Amino acid sequence: MHNQITTVTLFESKGVRNQFWAFSQVPLALFRLKDVPGLQFYKSMGSGGGKGFDFTPSFSTYCWLLVWENEDYANRFFNSNAYFLRYHTKAVGVKTLYLENVEAHGLWSGVKPFEKSADFKTDSKVVVLTRARIKTFKLIHFWTKVGRTAKELYKFAELEFAIGVGELPFIQQATLSIWKNPQAMKEYAYKDETHKNVIKLTRKHKWYSEELFARFVLKQAIVQKGLG
Repeated sequence: MHNQITTVTLFESKGVRNQFWAFSQVPLALFRLKDVPGLQFYKSMGSGGGKGFDFTPSFSTYCWLLVWENEDYANRFFNSNAYFLRYHTKAVGVKTLYLENVEAHGLWSGVKPFEKSADFKTDSKVVVLTRARIKTFKLIHFWTKVGRTAKELYKFAELEFAIGVGELPFIQQATLSIWKNPQAMKEYAYKDETHKNVIKLTRKHKWYSEELFARFVLKQAIVQKGLG
């Protein structure tokens, strides 16, 4: 049985020339990825500065989120696709997460990209993706009220990694976080007061024109040194 697989690739670049090239690929990647075999959904994104959640963008970290018909297509792409291999030469580090979806709610660009392909086990590492498009006329209100609350994630010892990424700064925002196990993720989601307050404010002020929430099992993480 061939289940859908999602990959998240983070590229780290150094040097003005390589960083400018990587920055230019945020929109250009969408054209280069359009006809890749087995690719069902794809997003090319930048990230926030600092630990990934600053208002100012990071010019060193970029992200691809790719949804594949099955893992064979993903492996073939990462082993032989000329565009990905060229990106590899421009980066100092490339990290790819293979994810199996457990649940997803909402839309991204008008579609439901993720199909259920796994269930949590007690020792599963959990990846959480939240994504929203903020209504333009509510941008100032949103950032004034919510600001940098995503940084509160880092007070949880069970959090292994987190980053803020997006297609458009300030408007289209996504948060990706990795948790040691499902229980740790639930502790944050259901008991953290800051997180619960943001959900309450979101429902009250209706900031988003589109939103999505998804949870995945982390199947594997591949870390490679780049050539840049």
